[in-house]
Amino acid sequence: MREVDIRRIDLNLLVVLRVLLDTGSVTRTAERLHMSQPAVSRALAKLRLQLGDKLLVRVAGGMAPTLRAQALAAPLAALLHQLEECVAPVVFDPATTRRVFRVATTDYGAVAVLPSLMQAFTQQAPLAGIEVVPFSDAVFEQLNAGQVDCVLYSDDPVAGTLRTRPLFRESYSCLLRTDHPLLANQGARADDALSLQEFIAWPHALVSIFGGRTGEVDDALAACHQKRHIVLWLPYFATAGLVSAASDLIVTLPTRVATALADTNGLRLLKPPLELPGFGYRMLWHERSHEDPGCIWLRDVVAATANHQNAAHTGPSA
Repeated sequence: MREVDIRRIDLNLLVVLRVLLDTGSVTRTAERLHMSQPAVSRALAKLRLQLGDKLLVRVAGGMAPTLRAQALAAPLAALLHQLEECVAPVVFDPATTRRVFRVATTDYGAVAVLPSLMQAFTQQAPLAGIEVVPFSDAVFEQLNAGQVDCVLYSDDPVAGTLRTRPLFRESYSCLLRTDHPLLANQGARADDALSLQEFIAWPHALVSIFGGRTGEVDDALAACHQKRHIVLWLPYFATAGLVSAASDLIVTLPTRVATALADTNGLRLLKPPLELPGFGYRMLWHERSHEDPGCIWLRDVVAATANHQNAAHTGPSA
């Protein structure tokens, strides 16, 4: 087979050829393509030279395709259709898409963001889905590789250059079971706060996503020369709520998660006895998906539900 240098092929000429084969007329081709007849004639001459065939020959009443031109008609139409699809703007319709988006987060993000997000998501995109990817040390590599569409994460520094969008600021609250001895004689606790003495007198559970024996609470206690007794370290926020509901352990969690766990596990929400620095929560994504219409829509839905949540959020703050 003779090797062809496709760099010599002018795609505009192929468009002219498709219409010539369709109309069998230089005049009608010129009208349809808004070209002059001489320009169409010149294009046909170039095509004959490049393809080594007359392509169209004069017959009574007009022009007829050669056998080569007839053989080209179907593959040429398919090729140009594929090219049109390749360069056409990407259209994303949430109402009809079956796309499954991949969102990486810890169980904090799952509890704090997903419930309200999924309500809006399923209303707007009933055929689509979200796959939650477990948070790990490799999650940002997955984001860079296009294996994850976005990451829900705190405002802690991350490696590399990523796009970010803030979602909300978070504070901390303490959880105790409703029949905890600390609450037995305290009634409604008008201030909804634990004293420092009460706080350090009881055992605690510490949630640490990346491990470690201390956290923000311990740093704040150390600043005032105090220390708490931690008896359980775990990486799961939701499990910490279950443990608190079944024991005398005090657990200090981000307020959005604490509020959700209190509502579902019969726990009491109280203010910590000392000032704790809050943190920002945000969405991160890679430049490669920045202009993807589907990812843009997903990020807008996440941000909109987070904003709605902010307006409705009334939990105690540290």
